[in-house]
Amino acid sequence: MNQQIYGTEHIIFLAVFFVLATVSLILIAKYVKTEKTKTIIIKVLAFLLLCAILCNRISIAVLSNDWRRVIPNTFCGMDSLVLALALLFGKKDNAVLHFVVYFAFAGGLGTILYPTFIDTYSSVFHPITFSGLIHHALSFYLTILLQVVGWFTPDYKKWKSIVVGFLAYITLGAFLIFGLGINTAFYVNESIIDGTPLTVWVLIPIFVVGFTIYMFIDQTIRFKIRKKKEQNMTQNENKNIKNS
Repeated sequence: MNQQIYGTEHIIFLAVFFVLATVSLILIAKYVKTEKTKTIIIKVLAFLLLCAILCNRISIAVLSNDWRRVIPNTFCGMDSLVLALALLFGKKDNAVLHFVVYFAFAGGLGTILYPTFIDTYSSVFHPITFSGLIHHALSFYLTILLQVVGWFTPDYKKWKSIVVGFLAYITLGAFLIFGLGINTAFYVNESIIDGTPLTVWVLIPIFVVGFTIYMFIDQTIRFKIRKKKEQNMTQNENKNIKNS
């Protein structure tokens, strides 16, 4: 019997992941202060993410007996690969992060909550299923961790990076579709969920709305933090003047 979305194993996976993710983020935010330690944590997790996505693609290629499947043909798969490489070889807050973080956040969270591939196999611990859940979970986790430790700062002024990243993905998708005959690549011709209209052309406006809301919330929070700091500085200056 195949697994079901929100079956026992899926629920256990989600529970374990969210508990570990929440506790670790709190501990890192509280106790990890040096840039060196932050960098080590980011690099180690990026390496684990790279291992997870490579295991996933190799498992898919071997078990389907199709070498073409080694190349990630979904946004999430490519996000995990690009995010891992950008963190392993790129600098803090590099340009690649300003598109892949948003893609990985949306894709990672959406997939672990609703993994459409989970009911294809009898267990979550099947090589394809487990490596798929792990790389989605790690990519989602990293998008939050990067902001917690200051390795990535959202900036709406760098929206052009998203356009460049998206066009790069679609270009690869075109190659996979017309060059290698993988018709499902990047949801151009087929939807992300069978029986729905959720192709990439429908997902784009949904993503734009989500990005706008995300940026509005982020900028609102940052504005309030700046105002509070300015008020505290003003109060401290007034106290110093009175005491002098």
